[in-house]
Amino acid sequence: MLALIALLGLAPAPSSAGAGGRTYASHLMVDQEVVVSSRITGVIEKVLVERGTVVTKGEPLASLELTEFDQDVKQAKEQMGLAKAQLDRSEALSSGGISSKEDLDEKRAQYAVTVAAWEKAKAIRDYAVIRAPFPGVVTEKFARVGEKVIDIQNVPLFRITAFDPLLARIYVPEKELLTLRHGDVVEIVPVNFPEARVRGVVDFISPTVDAASGTFQVIIRVRREKAGQTILRPGLAVDVRLPDAAKP
Repeated sequence: MLALIALLGLAPAPSSAGAGGRTYASHLMVDQEVVVSSRITGVIEKVLVERGTVVTKGEPLASLELTEFDQDVKQAKEQMGLAKAQLDRSEALSSGGISSKEDLDEKRAQYAVTVAAWEKAKAIRDYAVIRAPFPGVVTEKFARVGEKVIDIQNVPLFRITAFDPLLARIYVPEKELLTLRHGDVVEIVPVNFPEARVRGVVDFISPTVDAASGTFQVIIRVRREKAGQTILRPGLAVDVRLPDAAKP
């Protein structure tokens, strides 16, 4: 039955059960992978990374032409300074009984508006620098210097993939429900590179059983135990070998 379900694409069936325990076919996957786009319209002035570049969270990936954004920030700051001077004068006049409370309130409101405009201009200027949303590797680069990006079109600029943690997903028959626990250690064996086998830890056990397939989902967090390990990567075919079920 499980083989038929796997053939229909509903869930992968377990591989052969080896002498060391129960074995299930899977592929390595990542927890985070996103396509990075610009949040504002502009022309790309610099591309700062290439495919394969390792990046940290917040690291600049590219920047738009900044001249116009810098001018907007400068203008907003000058308007804020002028509004502050008018507010200070109004406060001095009000304290001397020369200016009305209504005039003072108006100047305060005008100053608050200019402060908000200055903060908005700074935020937009910050958006002109496209940054990595989390630590990872640049796995695709679409950005080109001179290209105009339009935020409403959600133009893709980069794909960032977090290679840690690496995960493996398997589907286990419901009869095995009580044989697995969070934190159980399993063996991960790359199908075509068995010498690169590593250990994994049960990170998630689905609280529900899929009625159609009679299986429940288990996610394994893969441990990178060997320094300089380069074989383990997303999409790699692996066998997940669970330990023998404990005898009652």
